[in-house]
Amino acid sequence: MSPNLTFYAAFLKEDKWISKIDFIYQLKVNCDCTEGNHGEFLQFLYRLRFCRVKRSRSGGIVFY
Repeated sequence: MSPNLTFYAAFLKEDKWISKIDFIYQLKVNCDCTEGNHGEFLQFLYRLRFCRVKRSRSGGIVFY
């Protein structure tokens, strides 16, 4: 089952880039990452090569 990116995009602002570390920290603080998709998405973020992240206008996530 794929994660709901709209849920995770709620932690981001559309006009502001944040670092990978800050995004992962926000997820760890606000989600129970020991359960299902949250843990899988967290592992995906650790493996993905990006420096910054922000929310897109359509509600998705933009990685840079």
